[in-house]
Amino acid sequence: MRGRLTVGTMLAALLTNLALAGCGTALPAEVDSKLTDDWVKVAEVKGWVPEAGVCLGVAPKDTGRYTDAVVDCAKSHYGEVVHVGEFKGLTTSPGPKDNAAALAECDKEATTYLGRSWSLARLELTLAVPTPTAWTGGARWFRCDLAEVTTVFDAPDWVQRTGSLKGDVPAALLVGCVNSQEKGDSIVKMPEVACTKAHNSEFVGAYRASMSTAYPKSERQWNVLHDECQDLAAKFMGVSLSSAGRIGVISSPNNPESWAAGDRMVRCVLWFYDGKTMKKSAKGSKGKGVPGW
Repeated sequence: MRGRLTVGTMLAALLTNLALAGCGTALPAEVDSKLTDDWVKVAEVKGWVPEAGVCLGVAPKDTGRYTDAVVDCAKSHYGEVVHVGEFKGLTTSPGPKDNAAALAECDKEATTYLGRSWSLARLELTLAVPTPTAWTGGARWFRCDLAEVTTVFDAPDWVQRTGSLKGDVPAALLVGCVNSQEKGDSIVKMPEVACTKAHNSEFVGAYRASMSTAYPKSERQWNVLHDECQDLAAKFMGVSLSSAGRIGVISSPNNPESWAAGDRMVRCVLWFYDGKTMKKSAKGSKGKGVPGW
């Protein structure tokens, strides 16, 4: 008996024939049968990185973010970004030694940017690093911000300014002579005055203490700072270091919190003994006319 061809078997046979017929059919010329080789590669996602040479409309802070207001330097602003560097090879968040190394790079690059050391003027340098969230996301930059302040000795406040500092620090910002006010064995106020007026001290420069230098509490620890400041004072006056024993100095380190975080800036001031004053700068004087010489 012949078998009966049902609708189901007819359909299966038809599909089989079509499949077999298709096996020998060539693909169109424009089809290469490869699925992924023509896909456009997605660009690598990169986080925000700040730019040097711009000015900021916000007061300096120790973390930076893309929302920091960038403004035209010709308009009123607080800070100016003088350099952007990178914490290379660092996986954990930066510690004091990392900050100290970054600040040393900031000092060098800021000097190139300004044409002189920023520490000679009424300026403060702030090291801004990525927020914890940005750091976790892979950000490793650091930003060096310079901002004008009312004073570098007493409690300073930020000053809004106009114009870029690049290539030129206005003479009016340079730190000069000071009237240091004592209370007991401590200096309590250090207002700046014109060097042509009677004054009892004069700013001679600044340096960064090493990471091994303790924040001064004892006389011995203070003397470590004084020795460095006497060296700067001798060079400022144009006298030999062997004469430094006759030079009175005031050493003004950063606050303990900044010191612990790696910012070891120390400002040095020539100080005249016994409340004596002079009405000119001691720079290059070789001691002539300087009280005590």
